[in-house]
Amino acid sequence: MTIKSLGNTLATFKNIFGKTGNRASAEYVPPPRTIATGGNISALTPGNGYKYHTFTSPGTFTVSTVGTPATIEILVVGGGGGGGNRWGGGGGAGGLIYGATIPVTATSYPISIGTGGGGATGGSTDFNSQTNGSPSSAFGYTALGGGYGGSGDAGSSNSGGSGGGATGRYPYSGSSATQPSQTPTSNIVQYGNAGGDTPGGGGSTTTGGGGGGAGTSGTIGGSGGNGRGGDGRQYPQFTGPLIGVPSLAPLSGYFAGGGAGGTSNAPGGLGGGGGGGTPNGTPGTTNSGGGGQSGTYNGPNGVGGDGGPGIVIIRYLA
Repeated sequence: MTIKSLGNTLATFKNIFGKTGNRASAEYVPPPRTIATGGNISALTPGNGYKYHTFTSPGTFTVSTVGTPATIEILVVGGGGGGGNRWGGGGGAGGLIYGATIPVTATSYPISIGTGGGGATGGSTDFNSQTNGSPSSAFGYTALGGGYGGSGDAGSSNSGGSGGGATGRYPYSGSSATQPSQTPTSNIVQYGNAGGDTPGGGGSTTTGGGGGGAGTSGTIGGSGGNGRGGDGRQYPQFTGPLIGVPSLAPLSGYFAGGGAGGTSNAPGGLGGGGGGGTPNGTPGTTNSGGGGQSGTYNGPNGVGGDGGPGIVIIRYLA
């Protein structure tokens, strides 16, 4: 055997066995990845190994190639409820649905986004002009809109994804949550909590109950409580910078916080609940699903804050 032929044999050996170190094998073929379009922010790749599709308005999520794994991760949040007027309760947060492994096929999926409920108009008359938030839906799952907070002396609150807080001055109960709203499955978890009660007392300085949040119930109002909105739930994988919505960055991945009760500078719940405003209630943060704060003034300026619109977020391996 010549030196030249030996060199060729060595090169062949390195070429065949060098890739695996033990035996010849075919070139490694990575598993296919999902390819999809849709969302106000479509197929965003922020550098953490995932692609994100963020819907802040209705649209369609279209899968052209199903990857491995053939699942996606989703967060669906309904619109928050509106806050009441004077001495009123905070609006409840929109219901929240989270799914870590939602199966998909190569097809199109409609996405709807819930609007926030309107806050009560101001004035000294007892009435309920505030409204519930509307639902968000995706992949057959529906996150209900939050319930509105109570108004004035006698205006009742309403149930919703999370319930609205009770109005103040007299003993009232906060409204219940209607999320979970559908049959539980192994693919999703659903969250909603009741609005805060008020034991009454305190005259014109009383505080309405806080609206419920996805994580906790609203706190009590009246003379014995501050009517803080219930906290939402935190998802660090869906912070504002990662999902391409910088306005949500201050929420640190929290969604669906309840609005604060009126006649108080109490904060809204973590996750975009309105709070701290006076004389008018602060609205829930846009696309957080947060409830609106109740008006804080006994007069024409005691306007309730609107609920924050909802959101749908999808991610999968890039």
